[in-house]
Amino acid sequence: MARRSGSGKEPRRLGKQPPRYRFFLNPYRDARFTSCPQCGGKMRARKLPLVIHVDPARLVALNKTCRYCPLCDLLIAHQDEIEAFLTALFSDLQPEVVGNPYLVVGTESRAHWLRGVRTPVYPQEALGYLHDFKETVRFEPTPRWVRNPT
Repeated sequence: MARRSGSGKEPRRLGKQPPRYRFFLNPYRDARFTSCPQCGGKMRARKLPLVIHVDPARLVALNKTCRYCPLCDLLIAHQDEIEAFLTALFSDLQPEVVGNPYLVVGTESRAHWLRGVRTPVYPQEALGYLHDFKETVRFEPTPRWVRNPT
């Protein structure tokens, strides 16, 4: 079952680029979504730079392989993998940031991500390349005690 986040008003956009993808941050370790939770179609792999905001005021671009359904335009990233990356990144650089709240805010093009890897990019400049998500959705698994009669 999909649920939309938000109040129904047009959301404010953070990035300057057009929004892309419907996004789901998968909190379930035992569900890896080989089929789309929306339409049931086969998921594909898509590697793209995810832009993550980590409190207080840190932007991180992570080139991550995610699940993608081209029919639903649904992008799924796994929360445990993102948290492991953030922990590894900030353990040495800024240990006080480890465990802070974070938000996956969108994606950016590979060309801009590569430029940011080579040279530091200021946050305002990074926001100019950011593609927000069209919407953020949530899927709740069917309880295991509910069985489909066959």
